[in-house]
Amino acid sequence: MLIATEETFAPVLVIEEFTSEQEAVTLANNSKYGLSGAVFSQNIAKAHAIAHQLNVGGVSINDAALTGFVHEAEKQSFGLSGLGGSRMGAESIRRFIRKKALLTNTGVRSPWWF
Repeated sequence: MLIATEETFAPVLVIEEFTSEQEAVTLANNSKYGLSGAVFSQNIAKAHAIAHQLNVGGVSINDAALTGFVHEAEKQSFGLSGLGGSRMGAESIRRFIRKKALLTNTGVRSPWWF
């Protein structure tokens, strides 16, 4: 389904059946995008194990929107998602800073210049 593989930017919950955890991970990763995801489980260790397999920048565990509301953790978007650097944590501000290098030739001979 397109809704399961494209970015919607809307409050949409796609429900798909699966027969194994590996199939669930494969279904979740079947997209060219990867901004965020969510894993729900009573077994937190299992939820973390599954979350590590998802090709997304942030995973909410037992919540659908933590990656949208908790801004202290740094994350990177995967695939064709996002705008580049982290949208969370201190790194989120640094992505708007452009660095410039100023290189000055002082006339001193260099082995790198002929």
